[in-house]
Amino acid sequence: MYRNQQWFQSLNFEYDMSIPNVAHLEPQRGGCCTVLPYSIGRLIELPLTTTQDYALFHLLRESSLELWQRQIEMIRQNHGLIHILVHPDYIMERWTQGLYLQLLRHVADLRDHQNVWMALPGEVNAWWRMRSELRLLHDGSQWRVQGAGSERARIAFACLEGDTITYRLQGDEGSAGKAQCAKR
Repeated sequence: MYRNQQWFQSLNFEYDMSIPNVAHLEPQRGGCCTVLPYSIGRLIELPLTTTQDYALFHLLRESSLELWQRQIEMIRQNHGLIHILVHPDYIMERWTQGLYLQLLRHVADLRDHQNVWMALPGEVNAWWRMRSELRLLHDGSQWRVQGAGSERARIAFACLEGDTITYRLQGDEGSAGKAQCAKR
């Protein structure tokens, strides 16, 4: 987790995973303050978005999934990247292995019942690059996405409901829902 972003453009990498979104417990301070991938020149950064295992077990002395589950839920609510870093040498004890198995069950449950996409870092990198090339166009009557991969894209309208922003997918909201969303 030690890094020097000034060197990133000299490296022949497509993506990096060394910048936490919050770094108050990390070896090097300075987080990126986002739960979304982002570009650093031609490199895509996939930020670490949950507390690392060492900090969880040894600094915070946590022995449950509660913190990880809270972080995962906050990231999900913000449609972000859930990036969990677990090191083999920090889960050698029986209780940490048990906790790791609980974590795996939890993320499998999210995948199976909450429609959370589980992907390898290279897949996220490819998706983020494809997404950044898409263009949103208005043809006079409706919005549409243009570009390679547009068949995978969905258009959502952000709506303010009280103090909360919600999203309505184009085609799912009906004309009344779209009008309500546009009025706000």
